[in-house]
Amino acid sequence: MQKLATILASLFFILSVIPLIAFMTYWGAAMVELFNRVTLFIPIAFGVIGLLVSLIKVKGWAKGWLIAANLLSICGWGLLLFVAIFGFQAP
Repeated sequence: MQKLATILASLFFILSVIPLIAFMTYWGAAMVELFNRVTLFIPIAFGVIGLLVSLIKVKGWAKGWLIAANLLSICGWGLLLFVAIFGFQAP
């Protein structure tokens, strides 16, 4: 069960970081549009789910790394979405 929880938390972290990495590639526009069609908040949702799984189920040295990684992902996406929603409004 520990191994499955570690894999799930890692998977949700990777899913929350994929759109950010796709911004940096030339082929990533289609992937970013796929995430944006569903909702802008999907990477934050993946980060929160990964954080909850790592807080509740994961034990050992991986717990600290997964918590830090998912928190960094949530904070990064929160900052980007804050700027996108409130920073680009016309005066």
